[in-house]
Amino acid sequence: METKLKYRMVGILVLTALAVIFIPMIFSGSEHDRDTYLAEIPKGPGFGQGRRVSVIDLQAEMRARERESAARMPLDKIDQTDYTEQPGQILDQNGLPIGWSLQVASFRDQDNAVKLRASIRLLGHGSYVLRSLTNEGLFFQVLVGPSLDRNALLKVGQQLSAEMDLSVQIVRYRVEDDSNQVGG
Repeated sequence: METKLKYRMVGILVLTALAVIFIPMIFSGSEHDRDTYLAEIPKGPGFGQGRRVSVIDLQAEMRARERESAARMPLDKIDQTDYTEQPGQILDQNGLPIGWSLQVASFRDQDNAVKLRASIRLLGHGSYVLRSLTNEGLFFQVLVGPSLDRNALLKVGQQLSAEMDLSVQIVRYRVEDDSNQVGG
């Protein structure tokens, strides 16, 4: 190597070493600031060393607090209704009550089904839309219900037939169909 290049390399190393030493001193503040930094440690909690508490006293105090707390709690309401014998209920092979729904319409267009569902809900009846895949394609069924009382649902069907000019058909409600419901 040439001597000029060697001198330049040595000069660069010396300047870099000086920069590494002195630049942190310049930018980190004065030495006085670094020395006066003290960490303030908070005092520990004051535990009473002089007071002795027995387990019996603690248990008595806890029982008293439980009684106060129980006195402020609302009383439990117990439902005394006997649900074993409900008139008009038909049970399936699993012992579960059979529910019924009214099928009021089937549409190929989902928007039409949702609009009819909204108008039925405005009349005060619970309704839902199911996606149904048949041999003829995808249909959206509008149903009212479900209800455990078939006779009451038939009366609702007669009202809807009169008010909205719909032909209704009563069908069995199946919980497993809920996965095909259209949201809303």
